[in-house]
Amino acid sequence: MNYIIGILWFNDELTYRRALAIFTDSKNMPATFEDWKTLVKRQREEIKRAGNIAIRVDFDPETFIDWCNVRGFQANSQARGAFTEHVVLEYQKTGKGTVIE
Repeated sequence: MNYIIGILWFNDELTYRRALAIFTDSKNMPATFEDWKTLVKRQREEIKRAGNIAIRVDFDPETFIDWCNVRGFQANSQARGAFTEHVVLEYQKTGKGTVIE
């Protein structure tokens, strides 16, 4: 059985820095955008090797904050996981999303 796994996706360094500024647990994130890209590359390889599918969960700071506020989350790893899962479920329902090759 193939699983669909979401990866929180930062399009550029500016977005990554903005994300770190709003995350309450940013110390748990890779220190730089380049470090994050290296981590994601490894994650994608592991997901693919296991026969699963990775989809991009594009990160927009304002959308994420709004999403957190509506659902009562703080901007932390729990919220990032729930947000990612929300996007995965939408992908499963609609087929709309970006598969990471």
